Amino acid sequence: MEYSSVLESTISHRWSKHPEFYTHTVTFLVEDQLFRVPRNQLAAESTVFTDMFLLPKGDSGMARGQSDSETVEGESGMWPVALEGVSKEEFVSFLRALMSRQHAKIEGSGLSQAQWISVLQLSTMWEFKELREVAILYSDLPSRPLGPVSKFVLASKYGIRRWLLPALIELAERSWPLSLEEGHRIGFENALKLAAVRERLRVANTMDWIEDNFILKRRDDTSKHSDERPKPSKHQKSTWIPKDKDDGNRLCVSILTKAFDL
Repeated sequence: MEYSSVLESTISHRWSKHPEFYTHTVTFLVEDQLFRVPRNQLAAESTVFTDMFLLPKGDSGMARGQSDSETVEGESGMWPVALEGVSKEEFVSFLRALMSRQHAKIEGSGLSQAQWISVLQLSTMWEFKELREVAILYSDLPSRPLGPVSKFVLASKYGIRRWLLPALIELAERSWPLSLEEGHRIGFENALKLAAVRERLRVANTMDWIEDNFILKRRDDTSKHSDERPKPSKHQKSTWIPKDKDDGNRLCVSILTKAFDL
């Protein structure tokens, strides 16, 4: 029996616990390392942890003469809550972000972009809604933006709809196609859809070029010999009025929206 468990059991029978400033902790086992953190901070923001802490407490240990704190999962290092599928590094990043935000020191958390992505992963999995929004923000800062492929992959995996269209626009409008590695990351079906979108945009751009350089030019040449129209000045290259600069972007958005059902 742990000394701390015996001491806590003795104290709990002698004095009452303050409802706000007596901190309850929970012990987690992540890989081969124990973590003991304030339980209230987890339960306050996550329905997953709230439900976990509401589970009935076991009493099998009491029959063997063990203390309460040793028989309840998470109450001691002898009976920790095992977190499967999570690495120590990911859990440390998550806890640092959580504690920093709760103490209004998020700027000083010192987490890298990769660490914030770990926070995004765990806050999504454990339903920390507010921390998830912070992780979304800090994973894609203007000073260290995500690449379009990474942004699309993360948006698809963690349900960040506002990232999908900007990432797809950048991939559709850039001058080079997807690499094999990029195609593997976004998935075969998405790679085919994107290739089809890029082809449609290429055809549209080609038709615009033909119209600008041949059809409109021929109209200009014809207008020079017409008595009904004034001759263009020597500084006027064409009587054609350029299209709106946003036409291409609107077309790209329209095609992508339909192709990816956004």
